[in-house]
Amino acid sequence: MNNIMKAVLLVCITAFLLGLQSCAVMDIPASPESPVQAPAPAGPAPQVPDRAQAVEQARIHAEAGEYRKAINLYGESYRSQPHDQALAEEFAHCLEGIRSIADQRLEKEDFAAAGELYYTLQLDYRKFADLEQTLSFDDAYLGTKLDFCRHTLTRQGFEEYRQGNLEKAITLWQGLLAIDPQNNDMKEAVRTAIQQKKNLEKKD
Repeated sequence: MNNIMKAVLLVCITAFLLGLQSCAVMDIPASPESPVQAPAPAGPAPQVPDRAQAVEQARIHAEAGEYRKAINLYGESYRSQPHDQALAEEFAHCLEGIRSIADQRLEKEDFAAAGELYYTLQLDYRKFADLEQTLSFDDAYLGTKLDFCRHTLTRQGFEEYRQGNLEKAITLWQGLLAIDPQNNDMKEAVRTAIQQKKNLEKKD
């Protein structure tokens, strides 16, 4: 075999071996890539309060005499939509209605019922303070009416107590505590009257 043939044969063998090596490299499986993390499922969309539904529920509470619940719902809706004139007017109308009922109860000398309504309005006054300019009353008005109811219930209770009408005195004072819950002197007076009533019942 001459040198030329040997050289050609060597080139062919070399090319063949290189081809085998390339195939082997191509057959090596590629390292797996990091799995792609599927996006976490989206949680439920935040519940947006339905203002119309809240206002309708507030009306229902007001008609049922559940005035604190009505004020709370109106107040929440009004805070979220302070420029809604229709809502502001309806809220103010509800508040005026509560004040009107309180005044009527006061005229009928139902001081416990009147005081409870004035107390409700005063307790939640901050929720509608922004409407003060559109209302026929303010916090000072409520305070004056509430103080009158408190003083009257206190006086009437003592009058009944002195006359020996313990049951009536207890009822009046408990009505007072509903609108003056921090009155510790009156709490003691109620406890004393209840104990005296029990003692009298034992003797009978």
